[in-house]
Amino acid sequence: MNLHIIPDWHAYSLTLPEFNDSVHQTQLFLSQGQSVELILVDYLPKLRQILSEKEIEGAETWSVYDVLQQIALKEAKPLALSDFSWPENSQFIYMTDCIDIQVSGKRFATIRLEYPTWTRFEKVDLWTDDIRTQELLIDDRGFISRVTTFDDSEKVLRRDYLTPSGNVAIQEDDTTGIVTTQQTWTTQTTFTNMSELIAAALTYHLQTVPENEYLIFAQSQRTAFFIDKVAPKQPTILSYQTERTNEQLAKNLLLQMSDTINFSVTDTGEQYGKIATQLEHAETLAIIPPYVATQQVNRPAIQPFSTIYWQAATITPTAFDAVSTVLANHPNILVLIETTQSHATFDALIDKNSQTAANAHGIVDNDSQMAYKTRFQFLTPQSEVQRTRYMAHTRVLLDLNKMPDQFLQTKALSFGVPQINIIQTDYVIPNKNGQILSDQSELINALNFYLDDKHHLTALQETTHQMVADFNDDIVWIKWQQIFNKIKQRNA
Repeated sequence: MNLHIIPDWHAYSLTLPEFNDSVHQTQLFLSQGQSVELILVDYLPKLRQILSEKEIEGAETWSVYDVLQQIALKEAKPLALSDFSWPENSQFIYMTDCIDIQVSGKRFATIRLEYPTWTRFEKVDLWTDDIRTQELLIDDRGFISRVTTFDDSEKVLRRDYLTPSGNVAIQEDDTTGIVTTQQTWTTQTTFTNMSELIAAALTYHLQTVPENEYLIFAQSQRTAFFIDKVAPKQPTILSYQTERTNEQLAKNLLLQMSDTINFSVTDTGEQYGKIATQLEHAETLAIIPPYVATQQVNRPAIQPFSTIYWQAATITPTAFDAVSTVLANHPNILVLIETTQSHATFDALIDKNSQTAANAHGIVDNDSQMAYKTRFQFLTPQSEVQRTRYMAHTRVLLDLNKMPDQFLQTKALSFGVPQINIIQTDYVIPNKNGQILSDQSELINALNFYLDDKHHLTALQETTHQMVADFNDDIVWIKWQQIFNKIKQRNA
């Protein structure tokens, strides 16, 4: 079966897509021996890195920007300073995240290095009298692919998209939005905006896709525009994901399908309820989780400390006090708190409580105070790889958010980690592989149960083993096949 996935990756020109439905759909379909083409409508100068790090290099790719910029290169090629022409007497000042180039004591250029390795060149800023005049964005295949030009107040004037040889393939006026280009597949040279040009190129490409092969669009306002503009003849499936859906609903944007959509999928039951209210035919909407569970070995027993992993959109004083109380009674437990919330208030509480933290001999000293404080670790938002590594050594997953994190819940199943939530989901059977709290006052007892009572382990292992089977790649693939069959039956 040939499947064509159209992601919405417009936000990932310089970062990797994390927790993304299109990525995980591609991984799933490839694991089932299917042929996958990623139809890319976004500017992605780091695409090779995305494909490699997400382990989806087995997918074919068609990139609209490669077509528009006449790029045939396939392999990644890092650039070096010697690949650029610099003025005579240039002075190179090396810093952690950039290289500053000065000429006659004045800043001439700044090479920005790629996070987190700080080795590859990502872009070059050009300066005149300390005012940025241009930004040169580097494609990971080894050439400058976009030049953004600024006025004296550093407001964008235009964007030039270049061929590998350095010629301007597309020019986008930022003031008017008008795009000019010369392409071999169309005689039109002027478009009202970039989206119109992309839609025209996408229409051209879809003419080469057989009409019985499936298109899976990641739902967004951007892809909705392309669907309406292109009106694909192929059977079309829309993939809703919580993060994108919630952003649209918060802006009161409508989620209805166009008449060209044959079926839709969403990731959770909660999202199903939100979306179904906007659809005329709710029977064409199904729940398919983007993440698959795989039985893994949990290794907390071999660690000197056992870990509570706390995913916290908001840290409440009540919950923090409960966790602090539990840690005070369990000297070999630490808590990792993944949050974007400022934790200065809680840092102060930790410091205050450390003043009375004694060691195993009942003595309070600098070492005992430091040992206490290091058992509270605040984490910035973590990647899929980082979360997976943590979950492999976690004793309890704590998630008191209004909507528990689906990726972490899937990993908790995979590694047999009990979960404590306040919302019931398909990933927890109460008193089997987790607890659903009716009030945060129950948190201390719930944590103590999983930290102290070993009697729960048998029920936990049996439950997670069965639930992994319900969420594994074969079952999720069957759910997709059921949708394909429904579309075939309707079109018969």
